[in-house]
Amino acid sequence: MKIVIIGPGEMRIPPKSWGAVEILIDDYRKTLQKLGNEVYIVNSKDPNIMAFVCNSIKPDVVHIQYDNHVGIAKYLDCDFIIATSHYGYLEHPQKWSSGYSDIFWGFVNSKAKIFCLSKGIKDMYKKAGVPDERLFVVPNGVRTDLFSFKSTCKFPDRSLCLGKIDFRKRQHILQDIKSLWFVGNYEDNRFRKNHERWLGPWKKTELYENLTDYSNLVLLSDGEAHPLVCMEALSSGLGLVVSEAASANLDTTRDFIDVIPNEQMNNLDYIEKIIETNRKKSNSLREEIRKYAIEFHDWNFVIKNKYMNLIENLTKEGPCLT
Repeated sequence: MKIVIIGPGEMRIPPKSWGAVEILIDDYRKTLQKLGNEVYIVNSKDPNIMAFVCNSIKPDVVHIQYDNHVGIAKYLDCDFIIATSHYGYLEHPQKWSSGYSDIFWGFVNSKAKIFCLSKGIKDMYKKAGVPDERLFVVPNGVRTDLFSFKSTCKFPDRSLCLGKIDFRKRQHILQDIKSLWFVGNYEDNRFRKNHERWLGPWKKTELYENLTDYSNLVLLSDGEAHPLVCMEALSSGLGLVVSEAASANLDTTRDFIDVIPNEQMNNLDYIEKIIETNRKKSNSLREEIRKYAIEFHDWNFVIKNKYMNLIENLTKEGPCLT
């Protein structure tokens, strides 16, 4: 199958450092190619260039992997178009940035099938009137093979917050928990810049090597689509303590995954206790955690059993409606 993936056009693919969407697009390409597909990436900000290149390739499938580019769907000759939103606040309209309402309705009114990163996102589009035959839940995956794994934790008394220190991820409410360490670029002045347990940002190589040294990951964002960092942590053998907003596509019945209810988000004593309990449990379950990541979140599983299986079935049904 000939597949075109449309990227943001903001940076190269694969990126030299950080860029979550760019990383996952490259992962899509490599995994799809391993399965024998012909994959092209169109990574431009110019809609005219995007449409021209896509149409000249004559693909079987075009997958738009950037919210702002959904409008080009109407200019594509391809019969089967997919669009995916990665916007962290998609399920929270009251938090939408200026102009996102137009993008949301662009998805709703396009001819594209919408591959949603979570059931909650699917429900948002459904409430807006998108019919079921255009809506499908297809989560992201992770390259589990890139992450070092140690069955014994180097820092059994340390938990980790990993990601850009910003308003949405709410690290500032956790900064006084003594067992919690922080990694990421600094963009929120509510978090102390001279914090004694802030390690600054990691390079990708440091992420791959160092993540397994910690016991568990803490992500209490107030908005997420499908956070890659959770799957990265699982790949490294870490347990998870997450907010409801960050729990998409996780099997929360697992002993090593704990979800902090929204009503407890300002109860620091409660949060600290859950982090500690999860840390102790997870230290003894690292092999099981790693196995769970490989079996249910690795790109090979996601692409083969969800993405390609769905595309092959849908393309048999005929072209997207205009």
